[in-house]
Amino acid sequence: MGPVSIAGATDSLVQLLRTRLLEGGGLDGFDVQAMMARDVRPTLQDRVGIMLYRVGVDRTRRHLELPRPAPTSPSRIALGLELHYLLIVWGRTSAEGEQVMLGRCMAILDRFAVLAGPLLSPAYTWEPGLALQVSPEPLENEDFLRLWDGFEGPPLLSMPYLVRTVRLTPVERTDAPMVETRTLIGVPAVPE
Repeated sequence: MGPVSIAGATDSLVQLLRTRLLEGGGLDGFDVQAMMARDVRPTLQDRVGIMLYRVGVDRTRRHLELPRPAPTSPSRIALGLELHYLLIVWGRTSAEGEQVMLGRCMAILDRFAVLAGPLLSPAYTWEPGLALQVSPEPLENEDFLRLWDGFEGPPLLSMPYLVRTVRLTPVERTDAPMVETRTLIGVPAVPE
């Protein structure tokens, strides 16, 4: 996966939701798209938004060692990331319509909790064998409200999700050279 791995993960989520909603009965007038913080406005209607609000280093798998492309190739490592998203639903006609759409989206993300192979966006290049894990992320009420304080208008119906482990562009691993010789220097003690 190239340096666009973050954008590729977002596009994979958007494509997954759009495709599965269409297969499962339609979009019901909703549009599914990636959103930025400045796009979150109370005037938007009938949207399902995937908004990336934070990127962090995957503490459990910080630097991932990747397989060599060829036996003689140098070893490679990549920085593993956790992506924090909000799944946001804006409805126009009713609270029930928003809630039904949020439930449908949550069911899709639960059913496809591992994105791999054809579920990854074809618009991006992916490392062989890569899989992204999608899971609901617990968010305390205080943190949730603090997050929404940065947007215009009241909090909208939303659900936080965590996607891991997204990789940055692999780099060659540069190991220190093997120690072949060692020289010890002794200094005689000076009597007092």
